[in-house]
Amino acid sequence: MKTFISVAILIFCAAIIGGCDINHLWDKDYLFELVEPQDGVLVHDCSSYTDWHFFSFATGGMIGSCDANDAEANEQWRKRTDWDLAFHRQNIKTNSGASGTGLGGILKYPQEAFNFDAILEAPEEGYATDVMDSVIYDMSQMAAGNIIYVPSGLAQPLKGWAVLTDMMNGVWTYVQAAFIVRTAGGKYAKVYLRNFKSSAGASGTVTMQYVYQDDGTVNLDINNK
Repeated sequence: MKTFISVAILIFCAAIIGGCDINHLWDKDYLFELVEPQDGVLVHDCSSYTDWHFFSFATGGMIGSCDANDAEANEQWRKRTDWDLAFHRQNIKTNSGASGTGLGGILKYPQEAFNFDAILEAPEEGYATDVMDSVIYDMSQMAAGNIIYVPSGLAQPLKGWAVLTDMMNGVWTYVQAAFIVRTAGGKYAKVYLRNFKSSAGASGTVTMQYVYQDDGTVNLDINNK
């Protein structure tokens, strides 16, 4: 009985420390649904602890992935400038600083009350570039209190955009704010990270609404160019 309680406590503590959705341990593949691409909306299964998924605003979709613990592959992606954001569960990086050689960066848009549509222009200054951090890579030994992390560049303004607030019921809460992304090519987009669960209830599916300005200006009112 004591052993059972000890294991349960370890699982609980490891889940909290690692930001892990304990319900994800029992998620099934059928809960991760393939969603047809939509203009201005990214919906992608980012549930894997092992993979980074690379997104391009220019193409409007993912352009590839790599193992988060593959130093050579990550260095190749770091040198590329055809991606703008990368996703590893709720972790996000931009093509900047420690994560990439692009002109990227990100800032949280200042608003007293969140209104995505009201943001018509990207600021020209104030963008944070990525710094070295770490992400969870292996949870298989969590019951023994052993969680494996790997180093990675991360966009610090996006840390905590999705937080597990009710572990046993798999409830996540999200920052109600817009973020302005400076892309790898120095262009601009506004994003709203809406969700971290699939419509069927599986954690790990990122839903991001975005508006991308492809002409290089700070104008984000793309319906009135």
